[in-house]
Order: sequence, then C-alpha cells, then structure tokens
Amino acid sequence: MVKILKHLKWKEWLLTLVSLVFIGIQVWLDLKLPDYMSKITGYVQTEGSTMSQIWEAGAKMVLCAFGSLLAAFVVGYFAARIAASFTARLRSMLFSKVETFSMAEINRFSTASLITRSTNDITQIQMIVTFGLQILMKAPILAVWAIVKISGKSWQWTATTAAAVALLLLFILIVGLIALPKFRIIQSLTDNLNRVSRENLTGLRVVRAYNAEKYEEAKFEEANISLTETHLFTTRIMAGLMPFMMLIMSGLSLAVYWIGAYLIDRADMMDKIGLFSDMVVFSSYAVQIVMAFVMMTVVFIMLPRAAVAAKRVNEVLDTELSISDGTVND
Repeated sequence: MVKILKHLKWKEWLLTLVSLVFIGIQVWLDLKLPDYMSKITGYVQTEGSTMSQIWEAGAKMVLCAFGSLLAAFVVGYFAARIAASFTARLRSMLFSKVETFSMAEINRFSTASLITRSTNDITQIQMIVTFGLQILMKAPILAVWAIVKISGKSWQWTATTAAAVALLLLFILIVGLIALPKFRIIQSLTDNLNRVSRENLTGLRVVRAYNAEKYEEAKFEEANISLTETHLFTTRIMAGLMPFMMLIMSGLSLAVYWIGAYLIDRADMMDKIGLFSDMVVFSSYAVQIVMAFVMMTVVFIMLPRAAVAAKRVNEVLDTELSISDGTVND
C-alpha cells in the first residue's frame, strides 16, 4: 500500500499537510466543548452565578461546534480532491501501461482481471485514501489528546474507560480475524465474475450455436453466488460492529455516572460540585476516546482489501514488457 503512494505529487502532499492542520483545529475545538459544559455545570450549581455567564459559555460552545463543522468540511474537501486526482492519475497510468502490453502480458493477467484492476481496485484505493485522510490522521490525535485531558481525573473513571477500550478492541480483533480472510479473496472473485460475463458476451454466437445457454447460466450463477455469499458474510460480520460500539459507549456513560454518583455521595460538601463537573466532562472525553479507537479500527479493517488492490495495481504498473518498441525509424 505504501508503494502506491509514491505516485502522489507534491501538491497533494502539501494539501495533506494543510488537512492535518485543520484536523488539529477540529480536535481542539471538539475537546473544548466539554470544558465549557463543565463551566455551565459549575455556574448552575454555584450560588451568585448570573444568566449572562451561562449564555456566554453556551455561545462559546456553539462557536466551537460551528468551527469544528467548518474544519471538517475543509478536511473533507481536501481529502476528496487528493483521492480523486490521485486515482485519476493511477487509472491513466494503468491504461497507458496496458496499451503497451502484448498478448503475453494480457494473457498473464487476463482481460477480466485488467478491467477489475482499472476500476474496482482503484476505487478501493480511492476509498482508503479518502477515509485515511479524514479518519486515520484524526483518530490518534483525538485519542491521545483526550487521554491527556482525563489523565488527572479519578482513577476509577480512567480504569473504566481503559476496560471499555480493551473490550472494544478485543471484539474488533475477533471480527477482524474472521472477516479479513474473506476481504482478501473478494477481488479475485470479482475477477472471476467479470471473466464469466465477458466470456458469455464475446462468445454469444458460439453459445447460441451450440445451445449452451443453460451451461453459461450455471457458470455465471456459480460465480455470482460465490461473490454474493462472500459479500454477505463480511457485511453481516461488520454489521455487528455498530450495535456493539453503541453498547460499549452507552455502558461506559452509565458506568461513569454510576461511579460518579458513588464518589459524590462519599465526598465532602465542598467537593461535590467539582466532582459533578468532572463527571460530566469525563463522560464526554471517554466517549470521544472510544470513538477514536472505533474510527481507527474501521480504517484498519478496510486497509487489507485496499492493500490487496494496491498490490494488484502495482503488479500491472511494474510489469516488464516482453516486446518493446524499436528505436529505428523508417
């Protein structure tokens, strides 16, 4: 996968750096929201606080939310632009390379495989570049920054968050071990389906001449069912991620508030307000940490299929020609 990135131009690398800056701004604004929520909670619980103080903190929260939304739009625009221009260049390079092939190279890959490599495989690369720029760079920054924010809070809350993340990673590891082998063979099954379809179309007259429609239909049905069942298997496995993720986040919020209620009940009167504010802030940070790990793992699950696609594209681009154009002009 890394080898395919050498075809990125310096302008695209520059846009990637700019995207990284806006991602940092977005994460900073997202992590400022719980701080203002903590202030509002403190104002509500403290005597002598005025409504203007609450409105001021709320207005800052709204500005942070709009700023984060604007930064997300900018990152999304840059990511789409980089991915689209990069894959357009790959398709052009692949097309130019295939034009130089002799029948030996074409038979080595097969026409069906070359079609899949120039369409579906490059689409997989485009998807991973788009998601990678938006998620893979944001998730580690968000996770580390949020962990630093909560490091000084109660160890009970920290242990609960660590347990939730460990449980989530364990489930995703199990899902990955089951689904990843299937992801690796989807591209070859797509090649097979494309090959069978082309055989039926290019040999249409022969098929009709020998009355082989039923034979061709059975061959297509077998290829179609294999690809469909593989897609259904991986999709059903991956569909379990979302409800489990929601269960982890909801359970984590419930655990944070349950532990917070226990700590507040045992604390002195002067410490109760501070603990309540910490509980609200910690709940928001904990959910963001879990979301960061979820985003990273989703990209890592997509990565093997994209890596297979990138390898298949590189195989075509790096192919040495058995017949080269001559250098003597008539």
